[in-house]
Amino acid sequence: MNKGFAQQVTKKSHENVNKCLQCLKCTSGCPIASWMDYKPNQINRMIQMGYRDKVLDSSTIWLCVGCQTCVARCPMKIDIPHVMDSLREIAVSEKISRQPNVTMFHQLFLDSVKRWGRVHELELIGLYKLKSRQFFQDMDLGKQMFMKGKLAILPIGVRDKKGIGKIFRFLKG
Repeated sequence: MNKGFAQQVTKKSHENVNKCLQCLKCTSGCPIASWMDYKPNQINRMIQMGYRDKVLDSSTIWLCVGCQTCVARCPMKIDIPHVMDSLREIAVSEKISRQPNVTMFHQLFLDSVKRWGRVHELELIGLYKLKSRQFFQDMDLGKQMFMKGKLAILPIGVRDKKGIGKIFRFLKG
């Protein structure tokens, strides 16, 4: 147990998970809770209790899609997706993950956003396939997505790339 873990997460996320009442509204509204190894309320409680290694090694922090349903339901207005983002950042910086391909995908996603201002899906998929060496997994799905115009060949950038750079510099510092 790590007694300072809750303070570390609060400092990084600017969200006080100690306010969590364990009312389960976040978990009952989460559209992907059934695929998580620990439910959102359980992650909050484990943070409170200092179970740092269990939290950072969980699949839950990587599965949260940031849909904000939990935030809308939380009586304490804890931004759990922001907490999950912070936990992912801690896990990546400390190279903690039982699923290294998930960590790699996360980093490739962020690199694409840094480069273009938004993710370029075709670049992301290509780099992920090369680095993970999973060349043919999901090939049929990728073909279908491409045929339906869901994967742009060229990236679509944003006007304010300097603003994107400022966001990433702010998050680092």
